[in-house]
Amino acid sequence: MAPSAADVIKDLGSPVSSLTIMEGAIGHTPDGRDVVYAVPAGENARLNVVDLHSRQLIRTVPLAGAAGGWAIVVTPNGDVYLGTYANAHLYRYSPVTGEVTDLGQPIPGQSQIYGLTSDQAGNVYAGTYPNAHAFKYDATTGEVTDYGSLDPVQQYARSTVYDPDHNKLFVGVSTPNARLLRIDVDTKVVEDITPPGTTAKDFIDLDYAGGKVFANASSRLVVVDAVTGEQVKYTDSTTGQQVMDYPIAARGVSAAGPGGVYFTNNTLSLTHYDLDTNTVGPVSPPRTLTRGASIGYGWVTENGVPVLYGLAGNYSGGTFRYNPADGTLAQWSSPFQYVPSPLMHTLADPSTGKVFVNVYLNGATSVYDPATGKSTVTTRQGQVEGWAWDGAGKMYVGIYPYGRLSLWDPTQPDSPTNPKELFSLVDSDHQNRPVAVVPAGNRVYVGTTPAYGEYGGALTVYDVPTGGHTVYRNLVTDQTISSVVPSGADVWVGSSIEGGQGTEPRASEAHLVKVNPSTGEVLADVVPVSGAASINELIVGPDGNIWGLADGIVFAIDPSTGAVKRSLPVFSGYTGSQDGALSWRDGYLYGVTGGRLFVLDILGGQTTVLRDHGLNRLTQTPDGTYYTLLRPDGYINPTNLASYTPPVDGCPQSDLRPTVWTGNIDSHVQNRFLTYGCTLTDVLPDAEADWPSHSAYVAAVVKKVQKLQADGSIERWEGTLIVVAAARSDVGR
Repeated sequence: MAPSAADVIKDLGSPVSSLTIMEGAIGHTPDGRDVVYAVPAGENARLNVVDLHSRQLIRTVPLAGAAGGWAIVVTPNGDVYLGTYANAHLYRYSPVTGEVTDLGQPIPGQSQIYGLTSDQAGNVYAGTYPNAHAFKYDATTGEVTDYGSLDPVQQYARSTVYDPDHNKLFVGVSTPNARLLRIDVDTKVVEDITPPGTTAKDFIDLDYAGGKVFANASSRLVVVDAVTGEQVKYTDSTTGQQVMDYPIAARGVSAAGPGGVYFTNNTLSLTHYDLDTNTVGPVSPPRTLTRGASIGYGWVTENGVPVLYGLAGNYSGGTFRYNPADGTLAQWSSPFQYVPSPLMHTLADPSTGKVFVNVYLNGATSVYDPATGKSTVTTRQGQVEGWAWDGAGKMYVGIYPYGRLSLWDPTQPDSPTNPKELFSLVDSDHQNRPVAVVPAGNRVYVGTTPAYGEYGGALTVYDVPTGGHTVYRNLVTDQTISSVVPSGADVWVGSSIEGGQGTEPRASEAHLVKVNPSTGEVLADVVPVSGAASINELIVGPDGNIWGLADGIVFAIDPSTGAVKRSLPVFSGYTGSQDGALSWRDGYLYGVTGGRLFVLDILGGQTTVLRDHGLNRLTQTPDGTYYTLLRPDGYINPTNLASYTPPVDGCPQSDLRPTVWTGNIDSHVQNRFLTYGCTLTDVLPDAEADWPSHSAYVAAVVKKVQKLQADGSIERWEGTLIVVAAARSDVGR
């Protein structure tokens, strides 16, 4: 008997608010104010307008349906255009009216807009994901010109810039291979002018100045002649050497001003490229942006002198003012509005009962204390894809996008070795999302998705005593390794048909394989659920079988042979490799999949959905309370922590054998739950008790059977079989 299907989720609210800004822009209001515009990422995001001089938040304006924005541009008339995710809408803000107009989705079916740029007439251009379109929006007519999907494989038109001197649009197509395209705005002709020998994975930012296109090519500054399309060689002022690229850590370069264009290098030093001499190097005297890389710029004239303002760093509202005339640099935090953070993962501490929550994209970690109901922000880990405790109070953390495994001690202060990076797989083995992290004994097993544009995930075996690791890729050809469970000396791993982002699956169904972790040899290969695209979770059951979750179907296999023993549906539908969680409690299997919280009675085979939407992840504290991430109705992302308290188990340590046993005799009557947590075997007289005689035990069984028959819990024939079994048993003899 399963618990009631009533909604018993308790909404605990947002455990962490944060400030994550992708890009900012400098503009001017009709009343003469110099302002900075930015869109902090968060549910139902809002455009923030901050006065650069008074450093006050002037207003916030809702962008209904948006969760954040990677693209922002100020047009010549002062209007601000914003490109958002995950709805891929274009918005226009008027400083005159203070209002935003939702211009809709320029390219249907897209989820991201990137790299907004403007021409002299105020028309705007941008790229999209996931079909790598580029488009023009006519500010006067509202007409959209679609320049088409620019790559048959790569999904990101990640950056754009308009060349006003030649009426061309440059587009950076990204991952796994950076491409630079030039589009004639009028004729729509597309040219590939990618510099020969380019090894970068992406062009994440493009800018135009002085007849040149400046590109951030995988953190290297590449300069291309806008007319010839040839890569420009320039001089590194520090070494005097001619170079073809230079380190950059910035959302592109500034517009041209005194001294050229400006950006931050890999040490966050303010750096400029002199357009007159084609020379690049740090400004003099040297200046460093302490809040992070520059992510937006604009020139403001003060007392007749052009001064550079900009944003620095994604997470603190860092703002700077640099005056090239006297070399002065000022830095401060602008009062952008903190918002409830989208949540990525949650994990309960098995010793303290505190609940750790990781923030999507921002990478911050918050710790919720059930005793006080308060949350405390702690270490910024990065985007956690999978994490688990090591049994000694430390946590193994799998982080995207580096395919990184770290070891973190939450009880100790942050330091260069806490968290400690154990390995990174993105460069060596082309893996980037550690979606399964499973410590066991002296090993940690890590299942990963492949990198952008790649096929073939991996199982990585980390050896704790030596610190070494071994990567086994393509255990299931072309598929991600999405779930892992140790089984004796071996390990079972579940796959997902997904490749890396930017790929289409080559396989049609997920596999479950048994692997020798010392050699990588595949010992068994089964398909537990025909046609399922992903096996998201694996766990050992109280019956010794391995239970798993595949696209909404719970299954059980024999760990020795892989033979499928049970297949029980929760719902029908595709979920993806990062969905799903399973947890045993009170003889029941609890889980989350496809937004649903469910409980499975494995004896009776019944599934009860406790909540049918809005949930992700599942973790249990020592007191038995479950915690999950909640997407409130009408929201796009999970922003809240929620809890579920199961009913009280009336019979701890239940007898979960499939049939009813009386001592050493199997009655062959089906065992099942009669009330929550109590099976038929549980409520019969205890065969392990100290009975004065065999007849006393049998008499007690007869009495209980008669009561169960009377209340309809069992049939008469079942009662007869149970009594016969008790009489044949050795109990009390």
